[in-house]
Amino acid sequence: MKRIGIVVGHHQERALALKAAILASDPSADVLLDEETFSADDPAFKKSDCKINNFKAVRRLAARGAQIVAFSCKCPHFFLSEMQKETCTPMADPADGQGELLSAPDYARRILAMDATPLPKPFKIGIIGGLGPAASVDLYDKIVKATPAQNDQQHYKVAVEQNPQTPDRTKCLLEGGEDPTLALYMSAKRLEDDDCDCVIIGCNTAHAFVPGIERHIGIPFVNMQQTTMDEIAARLGDKARIGLMATSGTVKTGIYSDKAKAMGMPIFVPDEAHQELVMRAIYGPQGAKAGFTTGQCYSDLSAAAEYLVNTYDCNVLILGCTELPLIFDEGDMTIAGKTVYIIDPTSALARRVVRMAGMAALERGRL
Repeated sequence: MKRIGIVVGHHQERALALKAAILASDPSADVLLDEETFSADDPAFKKSDCKINNFKAVRRLAARGAQIVAFSCKCPHFFLSEMQKETCTPMADPADGQGELLSAPDYARRILAMDATPLPKPFKIGIIGGLGPAASVDLYDKIVKATPAQNDQQHYKVAVEQNPQTPDRTKCLLEGGEDPTLALYMSAKRLEDDDCDCVIIGCNTAHAFVPGIERHIGIPFVNMQQTTMDEIAARLGDKARIGLMATSGTVKTGIYSDKAKAMGMPIFVPDEAHQELVMRAIYGPQGAKAGFTTGQCYSDLSAAAEYLVNTYDCNVLILGCTELPLIFDEGDMTIAGKTVYIIDPTSALARRVVRMAGMAALERGRL
């Protein structure tokens, strides 16, 4: 049994004739009518009102379970492709090859012959943002730059749930501050409800709360730390000696070190004095969260990096707080006379989701 929706609009008689023709050909069909009034009170907006009114009706019918949507007038023929880009519900063209309105029996045959399978949806990336705001902008920028697009339309869909009011993750972990779990869950849930295919978080420390959240979300979280470790393993293999520069909260949770150890890669963190320098580079009056990227914060981070290279012979350093790539660039860097690879987890995450989106576009045949 097919469930067919008909947009009535201003053409009640034609809609009823089409319904009768459908049921005459297939009595088992379930035919739904959308009879809500179309708003069109200003001639200056006649064209846009027509498109939007019809599309709103399509969405209402899809929400009622319509598998195919048909129309009672010819107008949608001229913008059917525009509407089809915005929905996965198949729509039946009301016009013939010459652009003339089909008769009710001919239109009914076309509708009943259509495949009622929903069209593939475009891949959509969901970002939990605001943790902090500048780092979220940085993550989105890196997704754009990692996308092999030649025009606007070749980029992937992205939704950002920007919630800077999410309680501080580090304060919760180290000082017993307000728990951000519910705020993070609601951000993820809103992204899921917005039809996103995956969720990413522009905050390292927030990943400590992910295990308790992802159990309640039906779309996957793409883990920033695992993505980073995978890239290090691919680049350096068993030669990797990893230094982690991150917030004290991130260090304490083990969200990087646990993954490194599980993969058999040695990982090291600064001593207490140099960890304080990392924290000052992030949270200090002249730190990244205060909008600084040079000067004191650069000197503090450089000192911590030199300690890790000199003390543990690190050949790769993780910028394990999403503010730190605002201070150091990703790539090879000379530290204490040694070439060290600086990896930005934000960039690694961006590269990963762009690959996911690209693979999905190939499989689905739709950006």
